[in-house]
Amino acid sequence: MTLNNHPARRWHFKALVLWSILSATTFNTALAAPLSAWLQPLLPKDSQTALWVQDTHNGEVLVSHNADVLMLPASTQKLLTAVTAWQVLGEDFTFHTTLLTDGKVEKSVIKGDLYLRFEGDPRLTRAQLAQMAHQLAASGINEIDGNVVLIGSNDSQWQAPGWVWDDLGICYAAPVSSFIVDQNCIKAMLVQQPDGLTKVKPLLPAPITVSSSARFDADHQQSFCQLSLERLPDNHYLLGGCYAGTAPAPLAIAVNNPLQYARDVVTDIYTHQFKLTGTVNAADNVPATATLLSDHQSAPLSELISEMLLDSDNLIADTLLKQVGQQRFGKHAGFAAGTRVVKETLAQLDVVLDSSSIADGSGLSRYNLLSARQLASLLIQIKTRPSLQWLTEVLPKAGISGTLQYKRPFTQKPLRGAVVAKTGSMSGVQNLAGFLSGDAPQDKNRYLIVVMENGLSPKEEKAKHNFITVVMPSLQHQIIEDGVHTSMGQQSSAR
Repeated sequence: MTLNNHPARRWHFKALVLWSILSATTFNTALAAPLSAWLQPLLPKDSQTALWVQDTHNGEVLVSHNADVLMLPASTQKLLTAVTAWQVLGEDFTFHTTLLTDGKVEKSVIKGDLYLRFEGDPRLTRAQLAQMAHQLAASGINEIDGNVVLIGSNDSQWQAPGWVWDDLGICYAAPVSSFIVDQNCIKAMLVQQPDGLTKVKPLLPAPITVSSSARFDADHQQSFCQLSLERLPDNHYLLGGCYAGTAPAPLAIAVNNPLQYARDVVTDIYTHQFKLTGTVNAADNVPATATLLSDHQSAPLSELISEMLLDSDNLIADTLLKQVGQQRFGKHAGFAAGTRVVKETLAQLDVVLDSSSIADGSGLSRYNLLSARQLASLLIQIKTRPSLQWLTEVLPKAGISGTLQYKRPFTQKPLRGAVVAKTGSMSGVQNLAGFLSGDAPQDKNRYLIVVMENGLSPKEEKAKHNFITVVMPSLQHQIIEDGVHTSMGQQSSAR
C-alpha cells in the first residue's frame, strides 16, 4: 500500500488541501472578526453544534458553522415529510375508511360478508367507526349473515429501523399500520387500591389487558423509583416498578398489535349494533364484485400536515411517509420505500440528500442523519416556492403556538412572535429549523435559521440549558437590534 492510499494519509492530505484553499480564499477579516467574537464564546465544549443563518432577501449566508456535518435531525425531519407528502399526494388527498359488501340486502339482512377497509387514517377514532355502523343500522340493516372482514395492509414493519426499543410502549412511538384506531394509543391512569396494590384503568373502554405489580412510593423509601412496561403478545402488558407520588399517575400506552386492536374494537361495535352470524377477521383485498355502502374521509392533507408540524405528531408523519411509498410502489410498501420517495422528490426541488440517512418520516429513528445545510436548502424551497409557502404559516410560532408555545427562550420578547420554526427534540438532541422576522413588515420571516445540537449532556438537558437557549437571543440581537447583518458580510468559517 502506497503512502497516499492509506485512509489516514488520504484524510490528512485532504485536510491539508482544504486548509490551503481556505487560507487562499479572500475574506474581509475586519468584518469576520466581530462575528467570531460573538459566536465562539457561545459554542459548548462538550456537544456537537451546527448553525446556519441566511438572509433570504439577497441569499447572503451570514453564519455557517459545521454546516455540512451530519447530525441527528430529530423532528426537524418532519419538514422533509411535509414537503414530500404535499408534492406526491397532492392537496386533494384524504384517507378513506370504507364499508362494502359482496352480499345481497334482503329486507333488513346483509346476505354475505361486510368489508371494512382501512387506509391508515392517523386520526380515525372508535367513535367514527361506531358512527359508520350506526349509519348502516339507520339504513334499515339489523343483521349481517356473514363475516365482518377488515381489509388493510398488515405488514409487520410497524416501527422504523432505529427506533429506540424502550420507546415502543409509549404513544409517541405508536405502531404505524393500515389499522389505526384512536392513534393506536390507550390513555389510562395508574391508581392505588385500598389494599395497597395498583390497577391500570383506561380512560375509555379499550380491549387491552394490563397487569400491574407497580407500587406507589409516596414516602420516597426507594432509592430508585421508576415505572417499567413489558409488552406481551395480543395487546397484553405488565406494568412494574414504582411511582414516586400519591395522586393517580397518567399513562399513555402504545398498542402492541394494531390489527388485533382494530379487530377487537370492531367486534365490540358490530356485535352490539347487529346480529352477526359470522366472525370478525381480516383479509388483504376486497372482492371485485363488492359495492360501496359508506365512505368516511379523513381531514384534508393540509390539515394533517399542519397538525403534524404544529404538534410534532409522529404518527401522522410516519403514516404519510408510508403513504407516499405506497403511492409509488404499491400497498405493501413500508418505510424504506417512503424514504426513497423523499430523496427522489426533494432532489427534483434541488434539495440534495445524497449524503444523508433517512429512516422514517418522524425523526424518531437514531439512524437519521441530516446537515444544517440540507435543512437550510429545504427551507429555501419552502420560502420561495409559491406552492409551499403556506407551510411557513403552520409552523410553531414562538411563545404562541405548537411546540414553541412554552419553550424557552421563545416565550419572552424579543423572540416571542418573531420566530416560526420546526423544533427537533429527543434525548441528547435539541434542534430548530425555521425563520426569524425583522422589525419591519417587509422583513417577516426574512432570516432563515438552522440550529442543531447533538450529544447534549443529561445534566444540561434536565436544566433546559442548550445551544438554542444561548445562541438564539444573541443571534436576534446581532441581526435585528444592532442592525449589523450587513457587517456579517461573507460566509463565516467559524469553527
